[in-house]
Amino acid sequence: MLSAFKYRLYPKPEQETRLNRSLLSLCDLYNELKAEEMRRYREEHRSTSRTTFRALALGARKHDERLQDTHSQVVQNVGDRIHRSFRNFFEGRARFPNWKKPHRYNSLTFPQSGFRQDPEKGLLLFGLGYVRIFVHRPLLGRVRRLTVKREADGEWYAIFITEREGSVRSPLAEIPANRVRGADMGLSRFVTFDDAASTEYPEFLRRSEDKIRYMQRHFSRKHKGSRRRRELGRRIARLHLHVKRQREDFQNKLVHKIFAENDVLVLEKLNVSRMLHNHRLAKSISDASWNAFARRVVFKADSLGKHTIFVDPWGTTQFCHNCLGWVPKNLAERKHKCPNCGIEIPRDENSALLIKRLGILSSPAPDRGSSPAEQGPLPSLREWASPSVEAGSLRL
Repeated sequence: MLSAFKYRLYPKPEQETRLNRSLLSLCDLYNELKAEEMRRYREEHRSTSRTTFRALALGARKHDERLQDTHSQVVQNVGDRIHRSFRNFFEGRARFPNWKKPHRYNSLTFPQSGFRQDPEKGLLLFGLGYVRIFVHRPLLGRVRRLTVKREADGEWYAIFITEREGSVRSPLAEIPANRVRGADMGLSRFVTFDDAASTEYPEFLRRSEDKIRYMQRHFSRKHKGSRRRRELGRRIARLHLHVKRQREDFQNKLVHKIFAENDVLVLEKLNVSRMLHNHRLAKSISDASWNAFARRVVFKADSLGKHTIFVDPWGTTQFCHNCLGWVPKNLAERKHKCPNCGIEIPRDENSALLIKRLGILSSPAPDRGSSPAEQGPLPSLREWASPSVEAGSLRL
């Protein structure tokens, strides 16, 4: 499995100047390769391969003195990035690639060589020498590549991508039911578990919204290209970065707590992109960041040898977990009252219990991974019950 280790870098002023100069030249190269791809597709009606992009990047390096100060593999990686951008566009996974602006091109990647870490001297980078690095935790696994990134607050980070073996998973059949936890994602409560425990979401974006709105209003009044507009833009970017880090810290701690107490977590595979079409809840859904939470759950489960099961969200709020009776509810109803079996519990708790039941009875093969793509067809209530039959009638 691949893991990322992020460490803070403390470059000297002259080293930081060289890094900024390299990012600027790589940004210009990215735009040149994009223009070449657009010209070739318009005139020859065919796309450019990754190998050709790399050759074009190396050819530009021979004639540009600024790029000669950057490692050749870093220059080639720009070709990989533009190729990936167009491939994602043609395959329907992303929009058409944008022109990169200098302040938005913030990273450079060493795919194989050009760097070396020394425990005493720091991190050796091509063309920069040794850069001081704060290694707050050990680097595990074999290093595959290194990315040097400039954050919005001006801080520099080294991100090592390493490859290591994951922990051995226990077979699902050997895990007791009390170590399996079903979870229902929500907005009033970030997550509600089948044991009635829940975690409130701090709403980090909402808490900082007034300050962001105040700064954004002043930003719009500044003249374009002025020094004050640039400085205020950096302040707004730092504030958004602070919100992002708060959200990541909250989710990482919650995922750690979940797998410290359980071996299996059952979640819904939510279609967040479609849910964002509801403009009344779009901001709250984006702030909750359910997809990022699911990715962290999958990664943590793989690294600890635990399991994650995703189920189809269809009907998890409309069926009773006890008798599988059809109990229709609108979004405002927060209580589940089953007319068939008489059970009355909070709506989110009923959903969590139903998600757990669905995950246990439809567990995937033990040799598959935790992600939805590796899991295969998602377990669904469509196979169990039908809303067209009377309440309490099962289709098993």
